[in-house]
Amino acid sequence: MLFAAGACGAGDHSGVLGTVTLGDNFVAPDLALDEDFFYCRIQPEVLTKHSCASGASGEQGMCHDSQSALRLIDTKVPPPCDKGGMVVGTLPDAYAANFDAIRFFVQTDPLTSPLYLRPLRKASHPRQIFGDKDPAADLIVQWISAGAR
Repeated sequence: MLFAAGACGAGDHSGVLGTVTLGDNFVAPDLALDEDFFYCRIQPEVLTKHSCASGASGEQGMCHDSQSALRLIDTKVPPPCDKGGMVVGTLPDAYAANFDAIRFFVQTDPLTSPLYLRPLRKASHPRQIFGDKDPAADLIVQWISAGAR
């Protein structure tokens, strides 16, 4: 099994920038990520708020929707969540697709997880989306920490 690692930014994005061979006995990290927390907090307060799916401020809508290894779907539809942070209605398909895509960028240690490091521009990402003191960074750490066993 190969995992393609890519980054968005200037230049040709048609090829894979690198691969990592996971081996025959690959074991996924022991994470139990809270889907409700993702749908009710991460999607609206991190991905949508910071335009992570559209790449708007740097790539004018061309980064995570088509050019990155992390493909996200832009959605402005608010999540169907109650005040307690639980999904109570029909979830837009984009939310579920984004959760599935994000899972591959999460590791058990939130501070070394690509989902945390890349928007801070501390790992292969062409621009800083927010700083490590931003509430979005705190939400990512909180979400991953709660899921690590």
